[in-house]
Amino acid sequence: MKRWQITFRRGLSRLLVRLGKLIHLGEPPERTAFAFALGVFIAFTPTFGFHYLTALIVFWILRLNLPALLLGTTVNNPFTIAPIYSFCLWIGLLLVGGKEPRQPITWDRSIWDLEGVRALLLQLKPLLVPFLVGTLLVGTISSLLSYWLFYRLARRRWLARQKRLMGVAGRVRGQGQVQPPLP
Repeated sequence: MKRWQITFRRGLSRLLVRLGKLIHLGEPPERTAFAFALGVFIAFTPTFGFHYLTALIVFWILRLNLPALLLGTTVNNPFTIAPIYSFCLWIGLLLVGGKEPRQPITWDRSIWDLEGVRALLLQLKPLLVPFLVGTLLVGTISSLLSYWLFYRLARRRWLARQKRLMGVAGRVRGQGQVQPPLP
């Protein structure tokens, strides 16, 4: 194995350990997984540029795990926004039965004046309903899958933490094994 591969793997493992510590924060795995899944759903909503603001508002209202919520929201980032929204629009067009525009969307006017915005919205109007349907459907499916996956990871980590804590407490008090909580 080359030196840069070893360095990369060490750095990645350190990052994952720190991220796990940051996300966990001693909360039950159900709550942490719910926050992550809600963040993934927010990432798929069509609120261009306002995903983090939406996540902060949800955090303020529901008092969820903020690092997990923001990590889920980070699924939609500048590198993934085009493929995610293109896929969502394609799914929406399949379900709603809309048609793709016959001609490309033109940017011949400035979008900084009212007429340019109006012209752009008129061109995008046939895609609005398929886009909304696609983002909501793909966002719901993705958040359900991410809840299931994140719950399994968080539960394993939480049980290991509880076992470690009870082991320390058991040695101090002379008690026995940890009983995992019922699912």
